[in-house]
Formats: sequence, C-alpha cells, structure tokens
Amino acid sequence: MIDDEIAESYGVCFFDRLGSSHHEDKDGSGLSDIVDSIKRNVSHVLNTRIGESQSCPELGLFDFNDASSGSIDLGLRMRHGIAQCLARFEPRLIDIEVKVLFDDTDPMNLRFHIVGGIKVASAKDRLKIDLLLDNNRRYKVL
Repeated sequence: MIDDEIAESYGVCFFDRLGSSHHEDKDGSGLSDIVDSIKRNVSHVLNTRIGESQSCPELGLFDFNDASSGSIDLGLRMRHGIAQCLARFEPRLIDIEVKVLFDDTDPMNLRFHIVGGIKVASAKDRLKIDLLLDNNRRYKVL
C-alpha cells in the first residue's frame, strides 16, 4: 500500500497535475508520462536561477556567466551544479550522473548527458536525458 502511495505521489509533477481536471490513471501514470513529466521539470528547474522564485529562493542554478573560467572548468562546475540541483528539486530521480559533452565544432553550445534511476519505476529502468545549453543560456531537453 505504501509503495502505491509513493508511486502516486511521485508519478506526475505537481505543476502537471494543476492543469489537469482529473487524474486519468488511478494506480499512477504510465512510465512514458512520468518520463515526460520529469523531462519538463528538469527543463523548468534548470532554466530557473537561484533567487528568481520568491516562494523557494534556493530553487534553480547559479548563473554561470564567468568570463575568467575556462570552458572545461566551467563545464565541470556546471555539471556539479546540475547534479546537485536535480538531486534536490527532482525527487523522482535517483543515482544521478551528469556528463559534459564538449564539441569543438560548436563551442558556443554546451551539451550535457544525464542518466539516473526513476524512483517509481523498476530498478532496471534508467532515464537518459540529453541537454543543450544554447547561446541564449537556455537549457533544452533534446
């Protein structure tokens, strides 16, 4: 019974439930709905800067605009910041790993690869998310 309650509470994020007039699946959302919800939340959380949310000032990432840092050092700091942010603000993800993907042909855009377990899925299910930090400093889930 407790596992069902946990799956229900972690299935679809709060903001997704707000817009819905009813919850379609009594015993939790399907895995694809959960994955889509996680991806949307990852995008929202990572595109929020610390201090922008009045109700939760610590929500989001630091602004990584630091011209004195090299791109490799900056990429590593961003990787660490993304991992910490997701561990704190996306409770449906566990064992989060973030990798920086450097592309010498496109130095203006940074790419990240996120892998993590999904709390509501079987232990074998792993979520993979590819992120792009574009030249407008917006994280896009690919």
